[in-house]
Amino acid sequence: MNAEQTLEKLRKRYDVTLPSGMNVTIRLPRIRDCVIASRIPMPILEHVKEARESNGDLTPMTPEMQAEDQAASARFNDEIVRQTLVAIDGEPVDMTREAVSELEDDDYEALVGYGTRAIPLVASPR
Repeated sequence: MNAEQTLEKLRKRYDVTLPSGMNVTIRLPRIRDCVIASRIPMPILEHVKEARESNGDLTPMTPEMQAEDQAASARFNDEIVRQTLVAIDGEPVDMTREAVSELEDDDYEALVGYGTRAIPLVASPR
């Protein structure tokens, strides 16, 4: 099996309809790659780790960390969308930051939900 055949076997794509009615093909991106690409600051990652490991005894974020967290979350969600959406109406797309910004809010949120696995996929991969 050559590299292209291997890649084709490993690729999983899902056809979904977004809230606007747009038919798209998505993939489930690696969350790690989106974290790295969105350059989430280390203090935010450490705070998330602390939150996971604590039983509600969490040190509050400073105002600076809160602002940084909001910006990092936005970059992360944009990266999730960029890596999740692969085709519109069967036509492959290259999702740029500008293209992401043109999506309707409900469609954007749905793509973030699929990409982060918050919205379960009911379809089988093709």
